[in-house]
Amino acid sequence: MTTDDSINMLENLADPKSWSESDVSHDYQPEQKAYDNHETREDGLPPIVSGADFPKQYDLPRRRPLVENIVKRGELMALFAASKMGKSWFFQNMATCLAEGLPFLDSETVKSNVLIMDLELTKVDAMDRLWNIALAMGLKHPPKNLHLWSLKKHCYDLDLLTEILHSRLENSDPFDAIFLDPIYLFNVSEGFDENNAGCITKLMIELEKIVSKQEASLMVSHHYRKGSMGKESHYERASGSGAFARFPDVLTTLSEHQLPQHAIFEMTSRSQKSPLPFVIKTEPPVFTVAENADPTAHRKYGQDCARIEMTPDSLLELIPIGESITKAQWFSKARMQGVSENKFDHLLSMIRQSGMVKQTKDDGVILFERNAGL
Repeated sequence: MTTDDSINMLENLADPKSWSESDVSHDYQPEQKAYDNHETREDGLPPIVSGADFPKQYDLPRRRPLVENIVKRGELMALFAASKMGKSWFFQNMATCLAEGLPFLDSETVKSNVLIMDLELTKVDAMDRLWNIALAMGLKHPPKNLHLWSLKKHCYDLDLLTEILHSRLENSDPFDAIFLDPIYLFNVSEGFDENNAGCITKLMIELEKIVSKQEASLMVSHHYRKGSMGKESHYERASGSGAFARFPDVLTTLSEHQLPQHAIFEMTSRSQKSPLPFVIKTEPPVFTVAENADPTAHRKYGQDCARIEMTPDSLLELIPIGESITKAQWFSKARMQGVSENKFDHLLSMIRQSGMVKQTKDDGVILFERNAGL
């Protein structure tokens, strides 16, 4: 089936009729599997290996990263955040970057074949978001390696979806990453209880079946419990059983920041060193790193986001007395107070006109300092 550029290409991908058994050609070529060969004995379980038979350490197969320092191929990654924090936007940004091979939150990615299984948004809303993200990233259209399976109001039976997905993908290119958003809509069995560790473990095992034949990374989202988070670790904030935090290989969280439309990103990994917490700007359509925001400035439960009304006097106070700073350094301090670039430039113009600041040059770099005469 051919379409012109005026037709939303994701509409064809999301239509179940397009999942045919015919051969489909893709430019994408998956890498050869290089780890965990799943060798088994007659009893169906792997052999017991003596240390004397271990390969040399440098010969051990390594999982290649999908997103550098965040997730590797074949890992299960969970994203926890409060309701309406932008979990879906976060995953849609990540999926688009992976499908196009673009950096995600300043981390390099490997160009990948990606599937989004969306249980929450309507097909049109999901497509519209993905178009907005792609255009904001400078792309002419959503990546062709990005696939959408919109399931809202169609099916929430995990066993059935797993069976159908394996059948549809039997003769197609394998996926490197599958995003499942969100998991709370699944009703794995009658009497399912998210506070029951046994139920959650069963859910996670069923989820792994989705990627078992693909050797893909599986990304799932879940919500925080209600109420104050207190002083517990970030991986203890998920609603329901603690098994939600224990089972994933990579656990990431978004927590509310004092600044509006900002979130604190934290991560704990089983297989690699976790990065220090940092702040991301969660203003759709594209999430970016907020380089100068304080990752310890959590928004307390019930506290409104900081909305500081900056004036020329308060902006000038950000320059230490007797010191000189560049415009970039000055704006960095103002941005941490929630001041936009346009607001900063407007206030700086007022300060210059009033003579409240003195400009000097050092090796061609303009420096600002408070005018001692005022």
